[in-house]
Amino acid sequence: MSWPETVRFLLLIARVRLLDLRLHVIVSLGYGFGDDQLLRLMRRWLALHEAIGVLLPGMPEPEHVREVRAIIRYVRSV
Repeated sequence: MSWPETVRFLLLIARVRLLDLRLHVIVSLGYGFGDDQLLRLMRRWLALHEAIGVLLPGMPEPEHVREVRAIIRYVRSV
């Protein structure tokens, strides 16, 4: 990876971590999937993981990201 790609990667990781913290706070407060804030944050979290995936071609997507994708698909279908 070039230096600009490395910096972008690290910034994306930092943003994912911040969203992780926000998601944990929202869930600990008892909000469920009926709350649109939780779903919006999850979609942003997934978008960040997609951007990371572009920087790391050939790397498989982590299992927890696949699980969240499946949850989002299920919520959309209901």
